[in-house]
Amino acid sequence: MQNKVPARLQIYSLDQKNLIGMSVLFLLAAYFTLNYISHTFYSGELLDKSSPGNWLYWLNSVLMAAVVYFNKRIFNWSWSDLGLAKPANWWQPVLVALGCFASVLLYSAIIAPWVKETWGDLNISHLYVLKQNLPELISALVSVWITAAFLEELVFRAFFINSLEILFGPGKWSAFIAVAISALIFGGIHAYQGISGIITTTIIGIIFGIAYIINGHRIWPLVLVHGLVDTISLISIYNMSV
Repeated sequence: MQNKVPARLQIYSLDQKNLIGMSVLFLLAAYFTLNYISHTFYSGELLDKSSPGNWLYWLNSVLMAAVVYFNKRIFNWSWSDLGLAKPANWWQPVLVALGCFASVLLYSAIIAPWVKETWGDLNISHLYVLKQNLPELISALVSVWITAAFLEELVFRAFFINSLEILFGPGKWSAFIAVAISALIFGGIHAYQGISGIITTTIIGIIFGIAYIINGHRIWPLVLVHGLVDTISLISIYNMSV
């Protein structure tokens, strides 16, 4: 394979596609299983570093990173192939980040109230330990920038979308189908937040997926916006009265 050609545009054998497909399925099966166990049996202890729920949370993160790295080594992908290429210019990632953030704000202002009224509040009770708890807030912020902002964008945008594009093959709609599927998966992993959480994160997944394609398959603006949105959310919970 020629590294000058983006990984998603290279030609893969049937065996190679099968391996990529199995990697995706394994990651999903393991992630959903660990996520289900941690949020079902340890939902109130996820931020407690001595809790098995917290250990499962970090195990999930390590597992995701390991699967991505495994595929990188097996197929000789570069980090650029996984969304970590340098920006082509300074203004494109800025515009993409602003567009993403504005889209999230519009969703929050226009659609989210209807979702809340129809399906109820997001279930984020596992985060209520952050209320007026500065040490826990700082710890949670560090965690979300690593595992949510960076790792989730690396996996659910770069790795999944690229892998699905490879599996579907070159075509006019391959990228958009890949974005839609990755967004549904992204919504599914937030099922513990209830139907409102699934709808919200699926829509955000679509926004971020489209932005990923527009930005030349680079994740840096998405990492920034994802981190900022989560930071605002966590600080809002911190400021709630106990």
